[in-house]
Amino acid sequence: MKRYLKYILLLCCFNVTSLFAQQQDITGMWNGEILLTDTAGELVHLPFEIAVSEEKGKLVGYSRIVFHANGKDEAGIRDITLKWKGNDIVIEDEEFLEHQFSIRTPRRVKKTMVVQLTVTDKELIMDGTWETNKVRGYIPAKGTVLLKRKNDFKKSELFKRLDTLNIASKLSFKDRPSVEDNNTIASASKPVVAEKKSEPPAPKPEPVIAKPEPPVVAVVESEPDLIIPSIEKTTATVFPLNTKPWPARTRIQPLSKPRKAQMDLLAKSTIKPPPPKPAPVIVAAVPKVKPVVEEEPEEKEPVVTKPAPVKKPEPVVTKTEPPKPTIAYIAPSANVGAAEINKRVTKSDQSYYFETDSLVLTLYDNGEVDGDTVTVLMNGGIIFSKAGLSTRPNTKTIYITPTMDSVNLVMYAESLGEIPPNTGLLIVNDGNKRYDVRFSADLKTNAAIILRRKKNE
Repeated sequence: MKRYLKYILLLCCFNVTSLFAQQQDITGMWNGEILLTDTAGELVHLPFEIAVSEEKGKLVGYSRIVFHANGKDEAGIRDITLKWKGNDIVIEDEEFLEHQFSIRTPRRVKKTMVVQLTVTDKELIMDGTWETNKVRGYIPAKGTVLLKRKNDFKKSELFKRLDTLNIASKLSFKDRPSVEDNNTIASASKPVVAEKKSEPPAPKPEPVIAKPEPPVVAVVESEPDLIIPSIEKTTATVFPLNTKPWPARTRIQPLSKPRKAQMDLLAKSTIKPPPPKPAPVIVAAVPKVKPVVEEEPEEKEPVVTKPAPVKKPEPVVTKTEPPKPTIAYIAPSANVGAAEINKRVTKSDQSYYFETDSLVLTLYDNGEVDGDTVTVLMNGGIIFSKAGLSTRPNTKTIYITPTMDSVNLVMYAESLGEIPPNTGLLIVNDGNKRYDVRFSADLKTNAAIILRRKKNE
């Protein structure tokens, strides 16, 4: 039973030591690269750096990535968060602090890295994979990442930029001495490691059982043969490190010109979002709005006060060259319509400008066909006589002489149909321009519009 107790105590000592060894201090500046395969199947190397700091027991930091686009290097710095998940280290992107990208960066696209820590006798290395999240409109990307901790961290481009932004003073490792990277990197784990003495190389120590200088011992049940060193006070314990040479892929090679060209293509194909679509609809709507809004305050005289039109327009038509078809103007009467035109009030609240000498007028029912009948007068003469409004068009072309500066069209309701009032749609085609005029009339009120000739400025 006593022998089993010894084994249990030794096993507890091993477990505590292993757990303590896993809590490796990874704070500092890490330099390396991100690797991915572009659309052409070529391997692309992107320079990548991270700064790992500790705040209130949590790991936080910053990252810097460099793209080669448009013939120059474009760098971006963003916040990152780190956390241990078993033997893995999970690194996640946060928001950008700043960037020099010539394209707009999608805010929702972020990458997540899962790396493993490897400790050699000379280096601390993070090696693993990365991938971006799934976002609508962007294809997820993935690849590998390789980072090495730098001893001369103050020469790092990321540290220099953080110092310019007054952020470097907040890093937990800012007071650590910065030495050349060609020196041996001592393990920076939480336990205090004794300095090596300048003595001839000694044989490798046993994996766990070390021989510290006078240790504090614990005696179990008065048996003096079991001696367990106190872990809390041990200062000279040296754990065996992995001395296997790191594979050649850990070397960070400088970028060649073909690789830079591939990175150029990558920056355009995977990061650059599609350009915003033009909005021609807003521009196309301007010509239609201008004729309605534009007004000439000088011409406020009502059209009805102008001299009465010529009763016999035929001579006027014969003076034009070449002669154009004319409309036979008919005076209002009970047979042709508009018999009580003078007894009703005429409202003219719409006006438009025309440019050509001929206008095509088309009448429709505006809404449900319910038997509306309308007579249309042009400058006092009838051009549509008791026309029934339906989905079928009633069309006529009117010709305007050069001496006519304006045209007054009056819609006279002959009947209100089944659903009062009388409503209709009058379409005026002036060359390539079209005006949709919706009117409403009843047995007491006439609807009217004014068409004015547009003067050339």
